[in-house]
Amino acid sequence: MSRPRAVPGLLTILTAAATFGVATGCAAAPTAPPIDTALVAVAGGVAASSPTHGPAVERDGRASGFGRDALGAALAASHLAARVSPAADPAVADATLTEQCWGDVTAARVRLAAVLPAPDAPPPAPATPRALYYRLLSGDPDDGDGAVVVVSLLADTEQTRSRGALSRMDLTLRWADGDWRLRVPLQRAALHVGTSGYDLLGGVR
Repeated sequence: MSRPRAVPGLLTILTAAATFGVATGCAAAPTAPPIDTALVAVAGGVAASSPTHGPAVERDGRASGFGRDALGAALAASHLAARVSPAADPAVADATLTEQCWGDVTAARVRLAAVLPAPDAPPPAPATPRALYYRLLSGDPDDGDGAVVVVSLLADTEQTRSRGALSRMDLTLRWADGDWRLRVPLQRAALHVGTSGYDLLGGVR
């Protein structure tokens, strides 16, 4: 898998909490990550990938084919959220919203258009994660077609580390037509102290 590099995207969303988030949680050591996951640079940011849990397909800047379990949902959350972020290519973001998201897609498009930088504006500051963590907050991936789960992601970056915290975003996904779909618009990120109850999704072991 490719080595993560300093690119904005999901981590741009997550590290925004360093400005307006509120701190929650408590400190504790996480469990070890799945053996085959790694952080990778993707269209619009950084995500976690696994040869056994997905994505199975990466084409035209998009990703699909995630495992039907908590790990697969967490991987899907990291990939899809990056691809609907302001850092993603507009065509990738639009296609992802159309085909891989549910909820108020129109509102998500309006919000995305409102935060896109002007053509002559400098790119947003890069945020490279040291690690991503995940936790299944609710739902059961085995509930069948239509199963809804809520996955919480934590990003450990230099920006949030300087504030003694991580950046947290909770994402809702639904299993439909053999893959996970992301609910939009996305919630605002918040600062979160510690990794108690979370598993390492990718990064430093």
